[in-house]
Amino acid sequence: MGVLLLGLITGVAFGYILQNVGVARCGCIFNALTLKDLKAVKMMLTAVAVGSLIVYPASALGWVTVGSKTLYVLALIAGGGLFGAGFALAGYCPGTALAALGAGRREVLAVVGGGLAGALAYAVVYPVLEPLLIRPLNFGRVSWPDLLGTNPVASGLVFAGLLLIVVWLLDARDRSAAGSKAPAAGTATPERS
Repeated sequence: MGVLLLGLITGVAFGYILQNVGVARCGCIFNALTLKDLKAVKMMLTAVAVGSLIVYPASALGWVTVGSKTLYVLALIAGGGLFGAGFALAGYCPGTALAALGAGRREVLAVVGGGLAGALAYAVVYPVLEPLLIRPLNFGRVSWPDLLGTNPVASGLVFAGLLLIVVWLLDARDRSAAGSKAPAAGTATPERS
């Protein structure tokens, strides 16, 4: 199976999961950003953890190659700020926007179009941005295992474990908050007319 076909299949499966879990709605993203409902956060942390549990052992077996990205500090700050602002204004991230588009939501067309226009604009202005944001504070390819001098597989498994602990703690917090909002046993709830 080709890499592109595998990417298409996993992308459609991920979009299906996003849609069924309910995180492909801008309300869910807004609630996550305002910390009212962390369902989207827990789902994404779980996805990264599961990916790490699959990818790092697969890399040890030689099935995949895990690479590192170049660390451009200024570009990361500027791009992260711009991405975060768009994320907050639109109520969608790229994955949830495409899942919503696949579900037939027309309001997301502007978000997807804006993302594509932003990618085109970045490609066009890259020569101007390179001396300002790319070259300064360029630390080259950096990874946690290289920095810590640890085994990449062990680092990936520890990282996945830490993410799953965070998800478990967030879930326990949500269950506790939901339990405190439920009426006590034996108390009458007001009837609506």
